[in-house]
Amino acid sequence: MRFSFLVSQMLGYQIPNLFCTPDSFVEFEKALKLFSDNGFEGVELNLNLDDERLLARIESALEKSELKLAAVGTGLLYAVDKLSFTDPDPSKRIETVSKVTKLIRFAAEHQAVVIVGLVRGTGSFESEENVTALRECLQACDAEASCCNGKIALEAINRYETKSLNTAEHVARFIDDSGLKATGILLDTFHMNIEERSIESTIRSYVDRIAHFHIADSNRWPPGYGHLDIRGQLRILTELDYQGWVSAEALPRPSSIDSVVATAKYLANCKLSRC
Repeated sequence: MRFSFLVSQMLGYQIPNLFCTPDSFVEFEKALKLFSDNGFEGVELNLNLDDERLLARIESALEKSELKLAAVGTGLLYAVDKLSFTDPDPSKRIETVSKVTKLIRFAAEHQAVVIVGLVRGTGSFESEENVTALRECLQACDAEASCCNGKIALEAINRYETKSLNTAEHVARFIDDSGLKATGILLDTFHMNIEERSIESTIRSYVDRIAHFHIADSNRWPPGYGHLDIRGQLRILTELDYQGWVSAEALPRPSSIDSVVATAKYLANCKLSRC
């Protein structure tokens, strides 16, 4: 089990206009140094770009920092570009698949997973059109991941943010029903605290299917600021020999820097790389 920290325009280490301005790249390199200095081994990025020059610059910064790319999030495609797998417009769905598959190829070069969260859309599965659209788009992305030895992490997200795939059971059933071979489950302590009867039991039930794991406390602040026993949940992952990444995806509170330091201190008793 290895630990990473999110850099994005919203959650984690927050950098406005990330990768859109020269100053944001300077701030990104500072963030990578901060992660490394605090014992993190990797970084999670939220991307909506496919500019080869920008991706190469990101890779150069990662190589310089000696941090690994743990995961690539796709949330900006939904939040900023207004794209989703369940858009009523077929051309928009095609565009979404095209952009996600490019990120899958980029991530696969670094043995990183691509996260499918809100980019799937927020509609209800009571609509057969939504189910069919999501299944077809994910099947296309899954096929691309299989071809390039990539991996997709389909996230279970709470009911207040999306009307479907709210629990690990829902996500696992959808993966199975859709015949997805390169797609696993993303479990997030914040979402599980809302939707699951027991976070610990959910981890035990689905550990073999976890493709990525997010930590944030009950209030979505860094670990230690809420009431969740995240350290205990990490011990279960270790006990069950989980070999993937655990990524901190919390609000940048009290500040971005403070959130990194607080998370590192919370995890200190786990020695970061081995609980």
